[in-house]
Amino acid sequence: MKILALLIQNKILLAILAGVVSIGSFQVWKDNQVKYEKFIASQENNCKVYMKMGEDAVKRSPSLRNLKYNNIVTPGLKQPGINSQYEVDSRYLLLYNKPVSTLPPNTVVYENGFFKSLLSKANYPPDSLLVKAVSFDVKNQQATVSSYCAKTPFVVRLENLYEEFQPVDRDLRGSSSNLFF
Repeated sequence: MKILALLIQNKILLAILAGVVSIGSFQVWKDNQVKYEKFIASQENNCKVYMKMGEDAVKRSPSLRNLKYNNIVTPGLKQPGINSQYEVDSRYLLLYNKPVSTLPPNTVVYENGFFKSLLSKANYPPDSLLVKAVSFDVKNQQATVSSYCAKTPFVVRLENLYEEFQPVDRDLRGSSSNLFF
């Protein structure tokens, strides 16, 4: 009889312990979910900031505006790895002047409607985006870049990367002063 009572006590203790562990596990899962949602919200905000900075760079530059909206290439536009020096960890403008998505279709994005929308051809021309260079493959005319808009770095064609500030714009305005930039 004592053995049976001891066995019942052990099962009750195990059931209580299982309940405590499952409540603790749920709390950890819930905390991780809240942290992940905050992280995604932060990434989305940062992505929007870098998209706005990209659009501002286009608005500031007559040559980039002409390229993006009128498909007119101003001689002297600086593109890293094509006609200007390139540096890893530098910021460049990802700019398209044809109907494509803001991010290349093979880009790994977060599971969120905003990030997934960057993979679809919604706007023409798509939003411009400031990206950070991770590496350059000049031989294959491509660069690997990173962005708050993607989980991992992604590959873009060098023909779509531009210097954020275009020296040719100073020449277009007839001034060599940086006063207006």
